Amino acid sequence: MTFDFWDQMTYQLELPEVKLAEFEVKKAIAAALFASVFLGLGPILIRIAESYISPNTTIFNRFWIGAVILGFWKVFWWQNSQTNMSEKEEPEKAKILIPLLVTIFTFFASQMFWVWSIAKTTVANAGVLQCLTPGFTALVGFKLFKHKFGWRLITGIVAAMVGAIGIGFSNISSSISLEGDGLALLSAIFSAAHIISVEKLRNYLSSTVIVICTFASASLLSLPILLIAEDSVFPNSEMAWIALTAAAINMMAGQSLAAYSLKWLPSGLMTTILLLSPIITAIMGWFLFSETLIILNLFGFVIIIGGIYLAISDTGKLKTVE
Repeated sequence: MTFDFWDQMTYQLELPEVKLAEFEVKKAIAAALFASVFLGLGPILIRIAESYISPNTTIFNRFWIGAVILGFWKVFWWQNSQTNMSEKEEPEKAKILIPLLVTIFTFFASQMFWVWSIAKTTVANAGVLQCLTPGFTALVGFKLFKHKFGWRLITGIVAAMVGAIGIGFSNISSSISLEGDGLALLSAIFSAAHIISVEKLRNYLSSTVIVICTFASASLLSLPILLIAEDSVFPNSEMAWIALTAAAINMMAGQSLAAYSLKWLPSGLMTTILLLSPIITAIMGWFLFSETLIILNLFGFVIIIGGIYLAISDTGKLKTVE
């Protein structure tokens, strides 16, 4: 068999690009898996922090501490790498302004609705409703942005959602709080909108810049709420500062890794991988707070892992980056 010279050269040029893309996808999947671990630890660290300070104080300080730490890291990294960086064409401000504003608003709204829902309903009820985020993400992506999903990805999303709901089902309250459950549902919807907006924004900005802008803006937006509630602005004990700093670093790492993965993974797949976080939360709750794990919880673990594996195996996960 013979090849035309041009076809042979084209094949040699395209093969490294395909291998590079596959490698980036694997890195993105690994980043999403690590993000799920950090986000799974989030509720544990928040519970510890809120044993010292109010929820509003926790939210405000987590945001600004995370923004400052990530900002210093960004400056340090830029100073040490700018000599090796080639100049890139900056995107038009009009292309990034609206998606950035949407990203900031949806992130802030999802966080606030989540905290408010916890005060109005049980943690289990709110957690179960939060597990609907992958479904909302896939639905919005399909309806508004014509995202295409293979049968394995769809089946994996549904299976992982069922497993995650199963984890919290044993502790779910039979009483229904329309206000609290409604706020938790709004949090899931805004979480889906936030993830999709980050996915679009990743075509123009790095994950670090997106998270810094989001955290800094969210801290400013949460400050008036904190002042109106007449809560203390800053912690008044050393242990509270330690707990808050740990929670801020954890959230910063989780959000940064999730944003990084959206460069190469579709939002529906990424949110499905993040459903590993209820497993981490449940295990750490059992280990640290002696919370009960029953057979239904363990069965949910298996379903989640199986659903995520099925979703990852979908060949449609590879994205073409603009």
